[in-house]
Amino acid sequence: MAWSLSDKERAGTAARIAANISTLAFFRGREFSDADAQEIAAAIEKKAYTAALVAARTTTGDRPAAEITSGYIRKLAELVLEAVKQGITKADAAPSAAGSGEEHDLFGSRDFLDAESAEKALAPLLAARAAIKKVRFSTKSFGRDAAGVAARALRSVAHVLEHADMSDIIAGRAEDEALEALRIMSAALATARLKHLNLSDNALGEKGVRAAADAFVGQEGLEFLSLQNVGCSVHACKAVAELLRHTAALTGLHLFNNMSGDEGATYISTVLARAPAMADFRMASSRVGPAGGIALAQGLSAGRVLVRLDLSDNPMTSEVAPALAAALAQQPQLRALNLNDTSLTDEGVATVCKGLVGAAPELQELELALNEITPQGAVAVAAALANKKHLTKLNLRENELESAGAAAVARALPGLPALQFLDLAANQFSRAGALAVARGLVSGGRQSFSRLVLDENYLTDDAVEAVRDLLVGALGGDSCLSAEELDPDAAEEEEEEEEGMQDDEGDALAAALEKGAHI
Repeated sequence: MAWSLSDKERAGTAARIAANISTLAFFRGREFSDADAQEIAAAIEKKAYTAALVAARTTTGDRPAAEITSGYIRKLAELVLEAVKQGITKADAAPSAAGSGEEHDLFGSRDFLDAESAEKALAPLLAARAAIKKVRFSTKSFGRDAAGVAARALRSVAHVLEHADMSDIIAGRAEDEALEALRIMSAALATARLKHLNLSDNALGEKGVRAAADAFVGQEGLEFLSLQNVGCSVHACKAVAELLRHTAALTGLHLFNNMSGDEGATYISTVLARAPAMADFRMASSRVGPAGGIALAQGLSAGRVLVRLDLSDNPMTSEVAPALAAALAQQPQLRALNLNDTSLTDEGVATVCKGLVGAAPELQELELALNEITPQGAVAVAAALANKKHLTKLNLRENELESAGAAAVARALPGLPALQFLDLAANQFSRAGALAVARGLVSGGRQSFSRLVLDENYLTDDAVEAVRDLLVGALGGDSCLSAEELDPDAAEEEEEEEEGMQDDEGDALAAALEKGAHI
């Protein structure tokens, strides 16, 4: 039998909550009238009861009554303390919305909406002559009844609605109810002319993608679609490729923290091949290997207007580098490239960087962290940085640059006048490498700089102070330097291996390396 409470039990609970609110508020120097305390208590009890009803239903049956009752009590206590601590008002006790004019935003506390609370939360959309162009329903969980109200609200503004953020809207719901809620609200969105749709942070999978299909399948002018953290498996990716029919206007597609793998990436690549206007593509943390990475690179080659590309945290290896380098060489508008933790190694990094030499003149952000880059790979990175006068961020943390590699990168720094952020943490270099980097930063008449990260390197306190002195003298302050969790013992061993190399000999070591390098 499903968990529930009688009206008498709920009324008695609300009465005790009202008394507790009044007592706790008194000792905190706040006062509520009896009528206000009773109204706030009733709203709190309703929110806790709705959350408990949602928690009671699972895909495999009902949870034990004792477990649900405990959760109900915890939620009551949490809401009472919040009310007293923040001096909550009657208006605050119900799900609220923020926004003005053309935008309506429900983002905030986690609330499980029923039909009545949804009516209150979505009142501005339901009002006569509402002209809201942008909505965000995130953090509010919609069941069937609430979804029906939401659908009515969405249809009432469909004639002007352009931006729908439907991320994180079915949390805690049983699968059948969650899918039905998605279908109901997505059908309402089908009547709008959307430019931006966010379905992230919903437990979609293939079933969810198909349940939400009405929201995007007929949107001829859709410019941006986000499917991040939605369980976009191989089959879900196949469904996206099948259902996302109108891609001519698509300029942004974000996928993150999914389990797509090579096969899923291959399906997504077919979307890219039909999206020549693609400017912002992200498929990070999606288990994409070499085959999938090559397919994505080939798909991106369909356009020439890519501005941002994020393929980080995928084990693509150096095998993907030739196809990726070819794609990047064709993207003159590229501003940001994130290839962190992609297992490129020196070979892959050198190939990708060769594709950037003379290309992407507007590049502002380059991220190659966690790629096992050694001094040889650092030479290739330095070559790619030539003439990147707009670069503001360079991330090479957690590689294996050593002092020679740090010095090689340092030789490119004077040619980067816009650089604001440089992360070289955990790169196994000592004093000579650090000082080479500092000298590279302060040369060339740089006017400002925000952050140099040297954490977890082989540096002594004396080496850090020497770097700090250089930065303070040229950049006007030392707040830009981060040097924490250092390994001074390793610093001494490293400096001994460098056989007494002086501070200005790091450049010489890098120069010798460059002379023998082939990139």
